[in-house]
Amino acid sequence: MYTTPYKLTKSQMDAIKYVESPLLVVAGPGTGKTRTIIEKVVYLVEELGYDPNKLLVVTFTIKAADELKDRLRKRLGDRVETMQISTIHSFCQRMLEMFPEYHNYGSVFEVMDELDQFIYVDNNYRGFGLNGIEERLETGKRIRFVDKLTNFYNLLTENDIDPIALKTYYSGKRSLKTEELLTESYEYYEAELDKTDPKKLDFAMLQKQFYHMLLNNEDALNSVREMFDYIFVDEYQDTNPIQDAIIRLIAEPKFNITVVGDEDQSIYGFRGASVENFRQFLERYSGPEKIKAHMIKLEENFRSPEEIVDAFDKFMGPHRTFEKKIISKNGHYSDPVLIVSESPEEESIKIAEWIEKLITKHNVDYGDIAVLFKSVRNHANELVDELMERNIPYVVYGDSSLIDQPEIRSVIHAMACINEYELNEKVSRNRKLMSLLDYDILGSDLLNLDEKTVEKLDYRGEPHKFCDVYNYEGLKNQGIATKDIDTLINIKNIRNKDVKKPQLDIFYELMDATGYLRRLFEASKDEADKYNAEKAELQLKNLAKFTTILEKFKKNTGSNSFKSFIYLLTKIPDNKLEDAASPEGQDVVKIMTIHQAKGLEFPVVVLGGVTERRYGARADDRLVNIPKQFMMNKHDVDFDEEVRRVFYVGMSRAQKLLTISAIDGRNRKMSKFIGEIGDYKFISPSAFTATFGEDDHYVPVDEKIRMTYSSVNYYMDCPFRFYLYYVLGFVTPEWERQIYGSIIHNCLKKLHIMMSEGKNISIRDIMGIVDKYCKEENTKKYRNSVIDLVRDYHKNAKEFIGEIVDVERPFTYINSDLVVNGQADLVIRNKNGELCILDFKSMTKKGIESTNVEIQLQTYGMALSKVYPEPISHLIAYSIEDNHMQHIPNSEEGIQKTQKLIMNVEDSINNKEFERNWGCKFCNTTEGKCPFYGLCYKLEGANNGK
Repeated sequence: MYTTPYKLTKSQMDAIKYVESPLLVVAGPGTGKTRTIIEKVVYLVEELGYDPNKLLVVTFTIKAADELKDRLRKRLGDRVETMQISTIHSFCQRMLEMFPEYHNYGSVFEVMDELDQFIYVDNNYRGFGLNGIEERLETGKRIRFVDKLTNFYNLLTENDIDPIALKTYYSGKRSLKTEELLTESYEYYEAELDKTDPKKLDFAMLQKQFYHMLLNNEDALNSVREMFDYIFVDEYQDTNPIQDAIIRLIAEPKFNITVVGDEDQSIYGFRGASVENFRQFLERYSGPEKIKAHMIKLEENFRSPEEIVDAFDKFMGPHRTFEKKIISKNGHYSDPVLIVSESPEEESIKIAEWIEKLITKHNVDYGDIAVLFKSVRNHANELVDELMERNIPYVVYGDSSLIDQPEIRSVIHAMACINEYELNEKVSRNRKLMSLLDYDILGSDLLNLDEKTVEKLDYRGEPHKFCDVYNYEGLKNQGIATKDIDTLINIKNIRNKDVKKPQLDIFYELMDATGYLRRLFEASKDEADKYNAEKAELQLKNLAKFTTILEKFKKNTGSNSFKSFIYLLTKIPDNKLEDAASPEGQDVVKIMTIHQAKGLEFPVVVLGGVTERRYGARADDRLVNIPKQFMMNKHDVDFDEEVRRVFYVGMSRAQKLLTISAIDGRNRKMSKFIGEIGDYKFISPSAFTATFGEDDHYVPVDEKIRMTYSSVNYYMDCPFRFYLYYVLGFVTPEWERQIYGSIIHNCLKKLHIMMSEGKNISIRDIMGIVDKYCKEENTKKYRNSVIDLVRDYHKNAKEFIGEIVDVERPFTYINSDLVVNGQADLVIRNKNGELCILDFKSMTKKGIESTNVEIQLQTYGMALSKVYPEPISHLIAYSIEDNHMQHIPNSEEGIQKTQKLIMNVEDSINNKEFERNWGCKFCNTTEGKCPFYGLCYKLEGANNGK
């Protein structure tokens, strides 16, 4: 029976209990839409008896999905773990993996994120028939060309446009030859991705392939429909055309669906989202063959006082499709504050003074304040400088500033030296590239040279000469300190003359040569100097983020060339670059974009830089204007209206006090939006007299620690290694053993899928499987041995496998504040009909004994125990190299021991206990030393713990 501990409005209860037909919930800002979704899920399960496993909840972001899971877990407990709660991308990926027989991508494919896609297109677009294309474009379209090209590709994909038909349209018009060429390049792009192994899919193609799988395979469509008895979609106004088409296909014929959103908060049209999906929901889900769709409005705002709600509701009211009146349930507080300045410089001073006044006279904390801009990177620089000057603590999100950090700039210059990168005439004309290399490497913290050394050395900023300028005898004769000679010669010794080493390898060799990581780590643990300790930890996190870019460059280009890498850095657009690491403290002013603030709320919001130019008419800068008849939605994106909605979203983030800072001077005019709200709605900063109470301050959301089982295993092996990989985020070069293990893992997965389909598998089939994963130069050497291993395993498996139940079954194990995600390699019923979980190791029985496999499989057993109708009888570690099955006890005693161990891991992580386990199996293996060996070695002291 359904009960709720919350006081819900009549509209919320109506939405929760309405199941008669498709439901559109129009939810204004702060009206409790997330709680409504959660309570409706609980109502369906507890009152109407729905199976949680047959509910689908689609969200817009991974963070939103995680929040929904956490909040639902408090209401439904472990039943949530097997629910499909995810982004649309994750859902499409899972479905493609579950139904590999219905598409050409199989069960193993690689999904490119936005940066992966950009790097891939940048590296390959000339081969798509676009060599010299930029010279043919208007000047405005040359800027960020590759970014616009990827957006064009995604727009074609998300609207399921036939490139041949579009190309034919353009070819019939003489003036559109460039558009014809660009459309043809999309065909090349699709074809080239199809040739990769494993095959690559960008986010848009992931959705298109799933859509076509449903559209072209009735059996697959019916299977997916049978999986779900009810569908929820959050933030429906942000869906793109193909996402809407997917959801409509799955919803039929039951039409048990609730979508929640707000047309006023649709601000992702520039990414392909279509507000028309939301506006036309009632029409699309109604008709002679369908039950008539229903609409419920949530209009009671629990976030903001009446003055703020009146201001943003008056502003947006005349521009709505669905009429609504947002009403505050929070009483009165203060009219919004308006600050007017003549220039960005004056604005930054006035905002900083306003922040100081709120802190000193109105009981506001720094952490209560968020300053929101339309673009942080372009509009917030003056404010950041002013806050720094006044020692006001702040954190910046969305400034894409990673590459600008001194520690990154110094590493880039040092890597240029190691790669002997020559600054020829062409390079010297590239201002952005020269800016990247314009850094005082000798005076950097990276090299840590004595001041006297820097004064004596002659280096004129030419990286290709760096390694030849210095030699041991010459440096000694100049009286250079021994430690500095060692550093310079160490760098010289790792130069990359033949461009054979990946740049990620060079990064770690540079860290060892300079001792930079070690010095930063020691500084980060200095409790006597908290400021520099925090600074050092941020620098470590920035270096870790840089390793991710190095890894993505190698993965998507296959190149070891520094020249190619640094050119890439000059072209990556701001929206795909990482922010620099930010302090974790809560009591700081937050500076971010309005888009980043969507879904969040803050006691004090300051909307900065409100000018007519920034919030006025926006030009369409798309590379190609696609005719309406080719689009799934026939309505143009109204970018002017979208700018209005961005402003509305910014206003509605405020919980107590809204401030709008406008610029109205000689060169900049105040946005017309101020006048639309009405001058009478605002007061000046001096007229603000209210004071914050104890319950008015910012309350950070408690987030659970989310880990994979692999990361738990890392912690048990070496807490310090866990800290470097999972807390700081360093990416390291892949070891041969990892490559080998990955090949075996993928081959077994494919084999098990074929076995589960009842196929009669021959040696030729096995060779075909292995050939898929041993095609690259660095994997061909494994082919014969992997064929032998898979053949022998298959022969043995037929003797003990009765039925394959699941291949790579995902699971979640919850322990207090720790969420452990993972997947079991194989779930079977043996010849006796007993349920067994198997984990495969690419080693012998002896090798297994040095792993944490007992804890691993007992964790799997605990997590999956409630998934299957019968008990799990056997936990088996299978060593593939000798076909040995090691049975792990599945006793209550073993389970309790594992639970306690995981609790200890959780406590240790919460307490930031990351001790080095010197001498563990990862320190020095047959393949070489751990990438952090030098760091540990020097930290451990002269005896190195031996």
